[in-house]
Amino acid sequence: MDPDAQIAAWQQAGLYDPAAANATDRRELLEFLTAQGCDLDEMVEADRRDRLFALAGDRIIRPGAPRYDGPQAAAALGADPAVVSRAWRAFGLPAPTEPVLGEQDLEAIRTWLLVRDLLGEEAATALARVLGSGAARLAEAESAALRSGMNGAIDLGRTGSEAATAKAFAQVTTLVPRIGSVLDAVHRHHIEAARRHFELVAPTPDAVRCGVGFADLSNFTAMSSAMPMPALSKLLATFEDVTTQTVHDLGGRVVKFLGDAVMYVAPTVPALATIACALVTHPRAAEAALQVRAGIAYGDVLAQDGDYFGPPVNLASRLVAAAGPEQVLASPSLVPLLDLHHEVTALEPRTLRGIAEPVTPYLLISVPAGARPS
Repeated sequence: MDPDAQIAAWQQAGLYDPAAANATDRRELLEFLTAQGCDLDEMVEADRRDRLFALAGDRIIRPGAPRYDGPQAAAALGADPAVVSRAWRAFGLPAPTEPVLGEQDLEAIRTWLLVRDLLGEEAATALARVLGSGAARLAEAESAALRSGMNGAIDLGRTGSEAATAKAFAQVTTLVPRIGSVLDAVHRHHIEAARRHFELVAPTPDAVRCGVGFADLSNFTAMSSAMPMPALSKLLATFEDVTTQTVHDLGGRVVKFLGDAVMYVAPTVPALATIACALVTHPRAAEAALQVRAGIAYGDVLAQDGDYFGPPVNLASRLVAAAGPEQVLASPSLVPLLDLHHEVTALEPRTLRGIAEPVTPYLLISVPAGARPS
């Protein structure tokens, strides 16, 4: 289109005012968006939502215009609208009462319907909730990383320039489809790791029998209240890095992080104990002045939705709270299952919150190779 005609079209659409104070910046923005393939209708709609500066990046994040609301998506899929709404909400997203769904979204719901047909609606909904929760956390982490890593370049309030913000946002959002490819690859590896884990644990009629461990930072509340936010962020990142690598390298699986705590599982008691001892004595933790403590238990647990439930989980979480810095407290039931690389000392029985009877915790330590008499 002729440049003069293009400017006239922008003016007529209410996108450009040559007399405005930001006219030069707005024209640069509109020229950039046009070069990115954005049409006039898209620009008008984005401007209506105060997202004109983000339009080029938004098109990368969500390629293809939304076309379907819930009933329209259901019609396209040949499904019940109520089922489509339940499926979408299971992913942790609002019911699609407006045309917010595109072709990729229909494919996601189609996959959910396939899972439902194969495994049942309860299983399909549970998987969708786990997926949605994980995706939401990933999105939060991505957003935080993008904002901090770009040093304010994608924050219009800090740049003061729509054009500069638009270019920076479009550049950084090119990472989104690449992260999607990474997610697919990593997911496949985790499927294999989960399969190996469940092949090693002892099955029971209604649950699995495995070790459960918790580790956290001793005196974290007092420490964090006196620590600047950047230092606190670095400390937690170091803790997560150390625990993740240690648990996985020694044959366990990280279940989740809960603030300054990590929950993990291991198929055998020796592996569970080795991980706990390695966490509380890890050299990187010492270098970062982290005092780690741990509690471990073993028994029958319910493995569901990527989490674990049952008495051993409750007991391990109470034992870590009772442990001192660099201590591992073990439940009585796992002591007979330890190997020769670990020793225990019985402590005085304790009343633990949420546990009906007093528990005798055992202080666990690892025995260096060659230190135990033959």
